[in-house]
Amino acid sequence: MLGLHRLAQALRSNDSAAPLCAAPLGSEADYLRLWEDAKSKTYPEIDEYEQERGAAIDREWFDQLALLTQVVIKRSSICYQHGRVLYAALSRYLRDRNNQHLNIVETGTARGFSTLCMARALWDAGASGKIASFDVLPHGEAMYWNCYRDVDGPRTRADLLSDYTELIERYVVFHRGDTRKLAHVSIPRVHVAFLDSVHTYDHVVAEHAAIRGRQHAGDVLVFDDYSAAYPGVVKAADEICHTYAYTSKCIAVSASRRYLVAEKQ
Repeated sequence: MLGLHRLAQALRSNDSAAPLCAAPLGSEADYLRLWEDAKSKTYPEIDEYEQERGAAIDREWFDQLALLTQVVIKRSSICYQHGRVLYAALSRYLRDRNNQHLNIVETGTARGFSTLCMARALWDAGASGKIASFDVLPHGEAMYWNCYRDVDGPRTRADLLSDYTELIERYVVFHRGDTRKLAHVSIPRVHVAFLDSVHTYDHVVAEHAAIRGRQHAGDVLVFDDYSAAYPGVVKAADEICHTYAYTSKCIAVSASRRYLVAEKQ
């Protein structure tokens, strides 16, 4: 089974759609066991960030969403704390800007976990906004997703997220295509961006180049996997922050998992 980032690269080199896996990789019990382990872990660094931002996502809702979209069969441990970071960062941004309509860009939709964490922040704030989420994976084609619901057969992303239809219809637009083509999307201002697709230096730089003229002072840019496992992400994020005047805050939840939250000056 290809990882999501490797799959995206494969799909770009071959334009035909390919599944994440050809059949379910585990039973319901397998996914539930992984979920129970993941949600039992504590992350004081994330707790501190939530306190600093003055916002925390509803944990029961959050963990249930993660069961459907983040708990997968893989070699590394399950960690989905970036959802809490996104919710807290976006909630603070919304609070500081009252009722301003927000345009949010996300690259690397995958199963939609991060998308919905940001949509929940908009919903909880009673805010107006749209999340444009980009990925090479299809939204309306049935496939196996390496997730809890695979035991019932292949399904579309729309079906996978059917419990969250109201949030999606109000806040989300899913786009399929190469995320380096963001420049062709008509979004005049990008208040918040989350870059989480192909984890190479060139790709991260290209994604940022597509939106950099659309961010103003105070706007937010979040990088997932800002860690030694992805040196291209680290190099690109550091260069972007230095060259284009972003302050940055690194949040480390383990030796192998870090996030970078940057704010335009």
